Amino acid sequence: MTHEDLEETVPLYAIGALEKIERQALEAHLLSGCIPCRTALKEFQSVAVALPFALNIVAPPRALKAKIMGARTQAHPAETDSNPFVKPSLEPGEWMKHLSPPTSPATTLFGWALSIVIAGVMGLLIFVGWNTSARVTEDASKLVELQTQAEAASAKLATLQQQLSEREEELAQTREELQRRMEELAEVKDLLIHREAELDDLKARVPGHRRHSAQFP
Repeated sequence: MTHEDLEETVPLYAIGALEKIERQALEAHLLSGCIPCRTALKEFQSVAVALPFALNIVAPPRALKAKIMGARTQAHPAETDSNPFVKPSLEPGEWMKHLSPPTSPATTLFGWALSIVIAGVMGLLIFVGWNTSARVTEDASKLVELQTQAEAASAKLATLQQQLSEREEELAQTREELQRRMEELAEVKDLLIHREAELDDLKARVPGHRRHSAQFP
């Protein structure tokens, strides 16, 4: 059979409607590694699985099973008797089991152990991530608190600086007032000295004037 002939039997194989010879030929073709036929078989099998849900279920006649079994016995008596040890053909879909070796108990145990280890590692990572997230949240709250305290301290410092500036201005004004008073005091002192000098001069003149008056009555 050509590849085209085998490809045409794929839909019938998906629903189990092939004869034994055709089925064996297609299975050998699939096991040989034909990618297009395998892909087509998967697509038709997915459609075949969903196909019964779209049909109306009709009860078969009671005598149908007996007729089918009788016809099958009459059609293949010699084949059944002459080859009692012939290995039956693969059922539709069972050929895929031969593509991968069967799983041994050791492999299954190793898979379970690996799954447990992976689950433990994932749990550890989740715990570490949660712990780190909690620490980050706590550090963030502490940082916000420190920023609030720093802002309050900055506000207090600004207030103290403003008060200090006001005090410095008052002190400068006080110094200017003191300097002005000292200058006024110096002027008053000079005036007082000048007045004392005038007074001494007057005192010195007064006795001499009296003596002159006594000589000339």
